[in-house]
Amino acid sequence: MRIEYARDHLTPNMNWIKAKILDHDPDDPAILHRTDIMGKKGIFGCLADDATCASFDKATQRLIEKSEYTAITALIDKHWMLKQHHWSKTHPYHYLMEILVEKYVQFLEREKTIGDIMPEARGKTMDGRLQRAYDQVRESGTPYVSAERIGSGIRAEKLKFRLKKENVAGLQLADLIAHPSHIYTRSIMAHEVQLGPFAKQVTDVLLEKKYDRNRWGKIVGYGVKHLP
Repeated sequence: MRIEYARDHLTPNMNWIKAKILDHDPDDPAILHRTDIMGKKGIFGCLADDATCASFDKATQRLIEKSEYTAITALIDKHWMLKQHHWSKTHPYHYLMEILVEKYVQFLEREKTIGDIMPEARGKTMDGRLQRAYDQVRESGTPYVSAERIGSGIRAEKLKFRLKKENVAGLQLADLIAHPSHIYTRSIMAHEVQLGPFAKQVTDVLLEKKYDRNRWGKIVGYGVKHLP
């Protein structure tokens, strides 16, 4: 997502949902987080009311559909990975980072632009692992994207970690689509999963116009990449 769009459109549109449906206090803003929403915890307790819940679902679905962004999902089956002898001592972070950086750089090149990567902070240890995985990919490149190309597309050497409480609209949007996209990706890997009504609606939007794809509309290998 372009920074200007996040600032001028996504943030105010998301704030409208929070103000009009959740009636949040701007000094203590609601943070859209799937677990809290599903559990109807805290400020999301109002979603126990059917009418309010329906309004919230409709508004968030519209936000997901109308916002301007491109989605890329990478998934690795850790159980499968651990059975691979040559991967047995390697953290899956490295492979997922390699895939995401590779696909993101290829996307940026097609768009003739540059970008950053902003993960949600998860704590010093996990953030450190993620940064080290990023460092490795920047230094070595991938089988399909050289280190030089990565440095040209993603100029920042450090990941832009942000805390959940910092109320970053883009991270909250990513949180809303991540689980449905994860379940969809597992479904095409022949895992026994089932898309719920909300996830099905989100997935339909992603497939129709949000996943990255090549010029012929192919999504797998572009907007969705999985191992095995």
